[in-house]
Amino acid sequence: MRNGAEVLGIPFPGVGDMERAVERAVLDSRIPDAYVKICLLSQGASAFYENPRGASILVVVRQYEPSKAFIKARASPFRRSSSSPILKLKSLNYLENIIARREAMAQGFDEAVFLNERGEITEGSASNIFWLKDGILFTPSLECGLLPGVIRGVVIDIAKGVGIRVEEGHFDLDNLMSSQCAFFTNSLVGAVPVPWIDEFEIPSDSQDFERIKAVLLERLVW
Repeated sequence: MRNGAEVLGIPFPGVGDMERAVERAVLDSRIPDAYVKICLLSQGASAFYENPRGASILVVVRQYEPSKAFIKARASPFRRSSSSPILKLKSLNYLENIIARREAMAQGFDEAVFLNERGEITEGSASNIFWLKDGILFTPSLECGLLPGVIRGVVIDIAKGVGIRVEEGHFDLDNLMSSQCAFFTNSLVGAVPVPWIDEFEIPSDSQDFERIKAVLLERLVW
């Protein structure tokens, strides 16, 4: 959030202000197991091209719903632009992701996978994607055009810590389809296997995935 605010020119409040806003919202909600979303809203002139002069904090709290045991994904029919600066920001500019997710759900899937203009895998509509093959953990490079998710970074660090080689690169769907295990990550689900991409079945029984997931859950204190 701090990095995104800097790019967009939004004044960033102190970490203490953020913590107090979250604490108040969670206590007021009286939800014991809560989903919490923190938004930094710009303030200033109504002209969209002018830089913000201030900021406010919005905290959304709702009942947490456990994720599915696995996720069926569909390759989105429209492509991402790898040079777009928006893709590297965690922002509320989410319409493209919403359209892709709705299109996938209408076809009986849970999530969409984006490709860029070169046909390279980038990310899901609300997740980063990884896959395992021959003891190596693969994930798209940031150069492909994707959000560098917090959990993405944690998973890469965990894999290296348990002795699994990590390759960030430029991969097409064939690389993913021929993997031995694929999974999505984000801050809400942790790590969830993806046994289907379109109509292609991907194995989901992987000791390396279970090792990564176990350490991730421990770090998240889940």
